[in-house]
Amino acid sequence: MLFDLSNPRRKNVIRVVYALLAILFAAGFVGWGIGSEAGVGGIVDAITGNGSGSTASQFEDQIEDVEKRLETDPDNPRLLAELASLRAQSGRAQLELDENTGQPILTEDARAEFDKAADAWVRYLDTDPKDPDVGAAASMREAYLLMGDMTGAARAQEIMVRDNPTFNEYFSLADYRYRSLDIKGGDKALEQARKRADDQQQRRYLKQLERLRKQAVDYKKQLEKNPQAENPLANPTGGLGGGGGLVAP
Repeated sequence: MLFDLSNPRRKNVIRVVYALLAILFAAGFVGWGIGSEAGVGGIVDAITGNGSGSTASQFEDQIEDVEKRLETDPDNPRLLAELASLRAQSGRAQLELDENTGQPILTEDARAEFDKAADAWVRYLDTDPKDPDVGAAASMREAYLLMGDMTGAARAQEIMVRDNPTFNEYFSLADYRYRSLDIKGGDKALEQARKRADDQQQRRYLKQLERLRKQAVDYKKQLEKNPQAENPLANPTGGLGGGGGLVAP
């Protein structure tokens, strides 16, 4: 069984899985009730796979096959979406675990795969697909979050919202937009989340978004004065008050 902790290898697997989930929750999935309602599948397998070079071994054949087909049909949206998703999964498979903090480490190989995934994703979006691939969008949202690219995460989340316009999805969209310092875009998503908040718990979550908004406004002003400064809200593992993620009350 996966949760048999007497086995050290399985115990490490569980730690890696929970560490990644912690990042995703901190960056918009505030507890089990908040987050995407469309899964991408294979997360456990992807995270715990063995990498080989810049592509994880379990994805090499699939990626090679898709890339060969793209050579003769470079603007095929289905193939581009598939390639983006496979590259993102390959990147997740090459994350490492910081044994001191319990957080995933973005290795060079993982970063390289996420960059390739982003390239395929941008090419896919350039085809202007009528019905964007929700599964690929979910994979890319995770990849962008792990890279700290909140603008990319927000763009992927917009597809999730169009497919499933719920409180959860709008909440995450507002979160990512504020973290990318897109105040106007965050306000629009926040307003949509407010319209869909139908219980006390969701309204408490909205208050966290409002605090995040205030931080985003302050940081944006600071960055206008000092463009070389970093945006601490782009770090999904931080905490409110210290520059980071939303947590469930």
